[in-house]
Amino acid sequence: MTTKPETTGALLRLLREEADEGEFRAVAAAPRLVDDALEIRARLAAHRRREAALAALYETAGDLASLRDLEDVLQAIVSRARTLVGTDVAYLLLSDPEEGDTYVRVTDGITTDGFKTGRLAAGTGLGGLVAATAVPYHTADYPNDARFEHTRYVDGVIGAEGLVAIQGVPLKFGDQVYGVLFAANRRVRPFSPDEVDLLISLANHAALAIENATLFEEVRKTAAVHERLTAVALDGGGPAGLASALADVLRGSVLVLDAQDRPLASAGAAPPQPSGLVREMAQARTGRGSAARGTVCVTPIVAADEHLGTLLLVRAGLDASDIHALERAAQAAALMLLGERTVAEAEHRLRGEILEDLLGAPHRDPEGLRRRAVLVGLDLERGHVVLVARGGDTTRRRRITELAGGHATRLGGIAGEYGGQTVVVLPAAEDPGAVARTLAALLTEAIGHPVTVGAEPAAPGAAALVEAHRDAARCLDVLLALDRAGEGACRDDLGLHGMLLGAAARDELDRFVRRTIGPLVRHDETRGSDLVRTAVTYFACDGNLSRTAAALYVHVNTLYQRIDRISALLGPRWRHGDHALQVHLALTMWRTAGQGL
Repeated sequence: MTTKPETTGALLRLLREEADEGEFRAVAAAPRLVDDALEIRARLAAHRRREAALAALYETAGDLASLRDLEDVLQAIVSRARTLVGTDVAYLLLSDPEEGDTYVRVTDGITTDGFKTGRLAAGTGLGGLVAATAVPYHTADYPNDARFEHTRYVDGVIGAEGLVAIQGVPLKFGDQVYGVLFAANRRVRPFSPDEVDLLISLANHAALAIENATLFEEVRKTAAVHERLTAVALDGGGPAGLASALADVLRGSVLVLDAQDRPLASAGAAPPQPSGLVREMAQARTGRGSAARGTVCVTPIVAADEHLGTLLLVRAGLDASDIHALERAAQAAALMLLGERTVAEAEHRLRGEILEDLLGAPHRDPEGLRRRAVLVGLDLERGHVVLVARGGDTTRRRRITELAGGHATRLGGIAGEYGGQTVVVLPAAEDPGAVARTLAALLTEAIGHPVTVGAEPAAPGAAALVEAHRDAARCLDVLLALDRAGEGACRDDLGLHGMLLGAAARDELDRFVRRTIGPLVRHDETRGSDLVRTAVTYFACDGNLSRTAAALYVHVNTLYQRIDRISALLGPRWRHGDHALQVHLALTMWRTAGQGL
């Protein structure tokens, strides 16, 4: 069959003008040629669509390369998806790890406010299914599609917008699914494989944009944290400077804890507290990793295998960049705390050595001792208060010395261990007893165990410090002998006991004790009896025999026998008048001295 030239020309003109199928069919003289022309027309249209899609993807890649704002990139991707696929609307949902759902981030063509602020639970509806499975899904008629879990909320939002045909593809980068990209129509409409492929490509670009933005934010935050913490370290800011810098850079609230989870410093509008949740998270962490829950992140401060402390961050919208920056900050904090500890240990050794020389050999090198004392802020030409603290075993003693050292440093003094006890030297005060009571209360509360403190003022000079130390230690012994553990006092606070402590000659005091209760003490030592404790308990119970027997855990008849034996040794008036006073004082001084006669 011969085709007329005018027919061929007409078909070519229709192809050039991109006419619709009806116009082609109107050329009835050559139906087979019309079918060929329509196939060419379809191929040309597909080619143009591929060119447009490639151009859109190229533009999107250019947007990413130029580091445009993430919001602008996502909006451009959604707008291009709507244009290229030719749908009424397009929109993008992002995952919210804190809430465990997805939320609408950007839209194009959406008109209802409820849709723009919508949230979708995992697994709910088409979008929830795509987010949960990371697999593309589409429906030509969503309201009547039984493959998806319908809810009143989701169907109401979609119905208010009038959407019918919906295609959703995951925003996936590696194994991470960031959300879902949608193209949708307000009428029944199928989606071709080419359209799905285009949406997947655009979604991959969106995921890449989010990943790049996340990495960029991590780099920015890490760099900012590094810069600020370097400045803090150079300025000697310590934990307080560290907390302030982190709170400022990360725009949250920060708490720094030591190795025992005690607060060191905090910063921010509402600094977190070491609550049960935080402690649970801290215990749940492994190695150097962080633990994050909701708005709280807990990061250990570790050096080698030693746990030095913990960083806590509270921030709305906590993300991976915050956690990464906090972990970098923990490394800097470890170096900072190790440096502080090294300095503190060196100062502690120096202060201890100075105390050893002051109290043990003050005359060996007076001028050298004076110069070394100046290094730790101790001016031997001034008056001081010497305090001696005691409150438990070796472990507690170390902790007491550590706490007393911090207290002394704040007040311009020094502290250390000497003779198995904690010794503190502070600038002179009007009321040494008040200084002792303050320190006893502070240490008792911190240790959770009674810590007793004796104090004595010291005149200028190393020799005066030695004498004051001796009297402060005696004051401490008297407090313990009087069953006043956990209290603080100086000699003036002890009344008559203090006057006895201040006796010029210790041997006179010893002779008084020996003369008054010597027979009683020697009887216990030679016979293995318990008469001294019986007499002490008798006076402690105000002479009440029933209470005394109960306190000693003996029958009252046994107590009568002991009382009679004491009377035989000390004389029948030992319980009456001035004799009772002397015996009571002698017993107290004997207990204070802690030695036999």
